[in-house]
Amino acid sequence: MPFEGGARCPGCLRSPFPFAGAFAALAYGAALTQALLSLKHGGHRELARPLGKYLVPLLVAAQGQGRVDVACPVPLHAGRLRQRGFNQALELLRAAVRSVPASLRPTVACDVLDRVVDTPPLGHGTPALRRKMLAGAFAVARPNRLAGKRILLVDDVMTTGATLAECSRTLLSAGAEKVRVLALARAL
Repeated sequence: MPFEGGARCPGCLRSPFPFAGAFAALAYGAALTQALLSLKHGGHRELARPLGKYLVPLLVAAQGQGRVDVACPVPLHAGRLRQRGFNQALELLRAAVRSVPASLRPTVACDVLDRVVDTPPLGHGTPALRRKMLAGAFAVARPNRLAGKRILLVDDVMTTGATLAECSRTLLSAGAEKVRVLALARAL
């Protein structure tokens, strides 16, 4: 991740991310943490609409940095999706897209990327453990919808970047031209 002035953190220099850029609307912490936990684990799906509005300026900016063809949420494993009842990344993305002018609105594709490995919650794992557990966890279900496309991958929180990196590698391997990532919050 770049710092002010374009410098990169030591970790990113050692192990560069496969995505072309990352954007986050807010820093993870305080009231936002509670709201996201209520959304994800408390079943308060209605929180996606006000939280998703924080993504709107970044979604518009991402379009300005090179047209986004497809916006794709980080998928949940089918078992976790059944348990939770919804994908919080998809709900945030849908809320944001509703507020974006039609001329800047990317196609939302929630059926191109699958989570094929039911990884345990990764919230407290080290970056190395997260990368190991996520290796091969995703697959592209519809490669024909990705070939040559510029993808915006959306998630609720970016912590170490391991999930977004593995999703990006998977999308790029399937023929996506470029992947940029967008998160509501960035853990600092």
